[in-house]
Amino acid sequence: MGRSVGVAPSAFTQAAAIAALLAACASAPAAENDPDARFRGTGRADPVRIGNVRRADGPAAGQSSITFDLAWDHSWRAAWEEPEERHGGKGALKLESWDAAWVFVKFREPGADKWSHARLSPNKADHRVPAGAALDIGLSDDGKRGVGAFVYRKTAGHGSNDFKGVALRWLHGAVEPSTSLGPGPAAVELKVFALQMAYVPQCAFWAGDGATDQVAGQFSAGYGVSPFRVQGERVLTLGGEAAETLNNRDTAGMDPSRTDDFNCDLPRTLPAAFPKGYQAFYCMRQEISQQQYVDFLNTLSYAGQCQRTERQGKDKDLKGPEAPAGTFVMNPPGSGGHQSGGNYRNGIKIAVSGVAEVVEPVVVRRGSFVASGSIVKPGKPAVYETDAPHVACNFLRHDDDAAFAAWAGLRPMTELEYEKACRGPLRPVPNEYAWGTDRIVGMTSAGGQYKLQDAGTPDEAVVWQGEDGPDATRGNVAVLRTNEPLRVGVFATPTSGRVTSGASYWGILDLTGNLVERPVPVGHPAGRAFAGNHGDGGEPPWPDILLGHRGGGCPYASHAGGWSGFDGFRTSNRRVALQPKL
Repeated sequence: MGRSVGVAPSAFTQAAAIAALLAACASAPAAENDPDARFRGTGRADPVRIGNVRRADGPAAGQSSITFDLAWDHSWRAAWEEPEERHGGKGALKLESWDAAWVFVKFREPGADKWSHARLSPNKADHRVPAGAALDIGLSDDGKRGVGAFVYRKTAGHGSNDFKGVALRWLHGAVEPSTSLGPGPAAVELKVFALQMAYVPQCAFWAGDGATDQVAGQFSAGYGVSPFRVQGERVLTLGGEAAETLNNRDTAGMDPSRTDDFNCDLPRTLPAAFPKGYQAFYCMRQEISQQQYVDFLNTLSYAGQCQRTERQGKDKDLKGPEAPAGTFVMNPPGSGGHQSGGNYRNGIKIAVSGVAEVVEPVVVRRGSFVASGSIVKPGKPAVYETDAPHVACNFLRHDDDAAFAAWAGLRPMTELEYEKACRGPLRPVPNEYAWGTDRIVGMTSAGGQYKLQDAGTPDEAVVWQGEDGPDATRGNVAVLRTNEPLRVGVFATPTSGRVTSGASYWGILDLTGNLVERPVPVGHPAGRAFAGNHGDGGEPPWPDILLGHRGGGCPYASHAGGWSGFDGFRTSNRRVALQPKL
């Protein structure tokens, strides 16, 4: 339902590289450095593809080389400048952005009921990419372990990537006894996973949109309506009247049951460790798809699967992974909606039933001595599949989003990072959506509607029929007047621009619409305690984290027919900034 982010490994020393790329692009053909390429796509499902995975011993004891091919069909890298009048700072702002594949490895030892996360070498020189590619290692928070790798274009350009022979160094020996492989690395199963990310560089940005007619707790500079400019990661005061404080319109327009705990009369402190969005980060370009969630489920133990799926079915005795094959597991009982597999197009189901963990009594007799106890016979996880692999994954709870992020070695984004991911460094437009205008398709109740084509296929598309359709100012938004999630990135085509693709400033898709985004809020102690630490491939390190709702989406803010149907889609709308755990 949401998406995850990761800190860029060399995110804070990019100025020289950006300047060099801009200089190189000045003499390069315009087609190679095309900033608008970030708003485009193939017009069909384009997941990152992994193939030809193999493992070889060495080069040292306790190490292996994992080699594979990596490909996806729409990629870009570009540099550009924003003039002072557009970003509101001083002088021209030099920017560079690209997309990348976040690659990580899982392994399963013989007899194990779940997959473990492979520890990679933290040294960049230990890994290999082919010509035309660049690689950075995503490190654990202590900097001692490689959790995954960002692989991306080495120079400006756009189009398909086909990187043959990417090689990652796996450390599985004595350097990490907890993952030392008893049977040897040749006996384990390996899986390589990849998620497409977009690079959001370090720069100042604005929080809040300055709107006066649709107030919903938007961020502001003190007690006023002006947006707040985030210019660093320093400690911030939340609430208060001074322009140097980050306020929230004194919570006007927020849901009273889900509001902030600060205002002008009750200030709070946002610690320096809380990610405020100024520093660079990578963000998933698309929302979690059903296939990605299936991949996640299929690496968990039986007990882990029980936590991450609903226990569904008309038969009240059905129990999560042990339900019969063919059972849809993500559609809550009693919910209605279009059936494409499960309800509301969620098609995740059980392909092979699991076996529940069993506790059996044991009696030991030795002459006159009798002792009793029990043994636990571990369960066998189910195998999941979906008939809608490219559709955004709905019905995920807050802890499901967090668990997916931790499993991938990433973390949740914060609500300040969400606003930067949407508008970039540009001055805000009042009431704007992620594509930078205040207009959206079907803005009137008499407008048209989307028609779904080739549903469930890689070519799934939606076409607007009727009045108030997409144009230079009216952006496309998945789910509006459909009440169902669509294929992730459905509006990005070979000719789309920012508005028609519904893309953010950085080319991130569906930050407005499809499914709601769930960032970490600033208006609650549990949110402010978040220090931006990443998952390491296992259980989430944020057991008490709370998340909010941003960007609108199915089933929230999905109905047109008046302003009430569009408010939740707006970039700075904070009506439900805090959502209690479900």
